[in-house]
Amino acid sequence: MIIFLILFGIYSCTALSIIAKINKTDTGERSHYANAMSEKYVTNVLVIGTDGRSENEQSRSDSIILVSLNSRTDEIIMTSFMRDCYVNIPGRGMDKLNSSYFYGGADLLMDTIESNFGIRIDNYITINFSTFASIVDAAGGVRLDISDDEAQAVNEILINEVNELMGDDKTDDLLDGGGKLLLNGKQALSYSRIRYVGNNDFERTERQRRVMTLLIKKAASNGISFVRNVTKSALPKLSTNMSAMQLYLLSLRAPFILRYDTKQLRVPADGTYGDDPNTPSGWVITVDTDANREMLEDEIFGDR
Repeated sequence: MIIFLILFGIYSCTALSIIAKINKTDTGERSHYANAMSEKYVTNVLVIGTDGRSENEQSRSDSIILVSLNSRTDEIIMTSFMRDCYVNIPGRGMDKLNSSYFYGGADLLMDTIESNFGIRIDNYITINFSTFASIVDAAGGVRLDISDDEAQAVNEILINEVNELMGDDKTDDLLDGGGKLLLNGKQALSYSRIRYVGNNDFERTERQRRVMTLLIKKAASNGISFVRNVTKSALPKLSTNMSAMQLYLLSLRAPFILRYDTKQLRVPADGTYGDDPNTPSGWVITVDTDANREMLEDEIFGDR
């Protein structure tokens, strides 16, 4: 018992010192909805990838992934909300989903998802471009099977955007072609931003979830070394409204959570959307919100 208490004390001190490096933000004024789905056995955290190049730049939510931890089914469910979904933004009217982050930050984005799709979200983490690349590098890269067209798109994004953002030469880290490749942070970021290969933004969200799944597997297999590397390079650049105690309790669950099965979803689901090129916001994805609410209820809050 004494040895256990000593080890637990060492772990707690280490975990809290790591958590202290994360940027904490206060939750603003929220509008929760009485009929929003919520269960004690499901923890929802909205992971927001912004298109900001720096921490203080006003930006839109380039990637919106709800990570749901279901302790009854032992699943990590990753749900991509497509940024061009045409939804009602509280206080703003109809617009694209990612505009809600631009108008009111993470709080308004959470309100918008909650009001349109009926799922309770209290917590979020935001990650910008450079932070995402740092996390992948801290994990030692991710191995992906990519096509020649995807490799060409990665190179174009590196040349036109990412290398300059990172302060590197435009031709750094270009790929020779497709195949099963170990991508570094910049390459994985460029891969996750590919929009015009395959089924446009639909396939883009699949790539983002694929990279996230690989990072979860890396964290599970590399353990302490992964945490140490991420702590040094990436955690100070993350922002969250989760309290130190919430993060600490989540860290206690981490060894079990990392063994969960992973499941990927997308909103809108197949057969529940259309498109409209003639809105004030331009081309948008029209969404059957009722059908998607039912899908989320079954897939995230199921206890099978």
